Amino acid sequence: MSDETPEMTAGTLRVVVAPHAGGSLASFHAGDHALMRTAPDITSSDPLTMACYPLLPFVGRVAYGRFRFEGRDVTLPPHPISAPHALHGLGWQRRWSLAATGPREVTIALEHDGKEDWPWAFAARQTFALDEKGLNHSLTLTNLSGRNMPCGLGAHPFFPNRQDARMKGELPLIWESSAIGLPTSREPVQAVRNFTNGRRIAPMTLDNCFSGGRGPIDIGWDDSERGIRIHGREAGHTVVYTPQAHDFFCVEPVTIVPDAFNRQEGPDVTGLRVLAPDEAMTLNLRYEVTGL
Repeated sequence: MSDETPEMTAGTLRVVVAPHAGGSLASFHAGDHALMRTAPDITSSDPLTMACYPLLPFVGRVAYGRFRFEGRDVTLPPHPISAPHALHGLGWQRRWSLAATGPREVTIALEHDGKEDWPWAFAARQTFALDEKGLNHSLTLTNLSGRNMPCGLGAHPFFPNRQDARMKGELPLIWESSAIGLPTSREPVQAVRNFTNGRRIAPMTLDNCFSGGRGPIDIGWDDSERGIRIHGREAGHTVVYTPQAHDFFCVEPVTIVPDAFNRQEGPDVTGLRVLAPDEAMTLNLRYEVTGL
């Protein structure tokens, strides 16, 4: 690997970081087993081919790329895969810079001037720290503008081999999605989409946000003893995406519900944060490798 794509190793675990591709991870392996989808080309600048990319300063879709905040109308550019809606903020669409690198820890940084695509200036940092048992991932967002900024954070990992995968976690509430992919109402999860006792991913078609989660989420595969346990104490919501047309699936720990800027529910429901000037928020995630 090069300085532009630093690699970390610890025991049997190996992680490659791709700052140039939206501040992404390019791969995460335990021995020969891919714990996240492996980028086919780590030199690519396309985050949609990577293992995991950051979500900031918002998560999911913003309806029609518009919202109103503190008396101001905000317009955001649509993303081609979600048009006419904005998608996942701009962190994943920017080149990040290496701030620090070592054999087991890498920090990358991004600054936005508040001009193009998001009308607030901010600074963002991601730190990836690997040990023999797993990967710690922290994301920090700081408001550098002179006015309050609404925001949220998350991570978008892609997990491979959907046909042989299973997932277990206590996710008691689900946001139903409209035909245009926006959350409508929050309801108690029904048995067919309840992961409490574990479920196979293959038969499921989901693109939904879950709320009220308690404890970690476990992901495993039939063809390997290795798995991942996702911990995220600040992530009050989890987006689960299981497209039938692809062999990957996504389990995204997030602090905020998609389209929270336009919802009527309060922050206690949506997770919406408002950062004052110079205020910061952090999301700490742990990808614990099981079966070692």
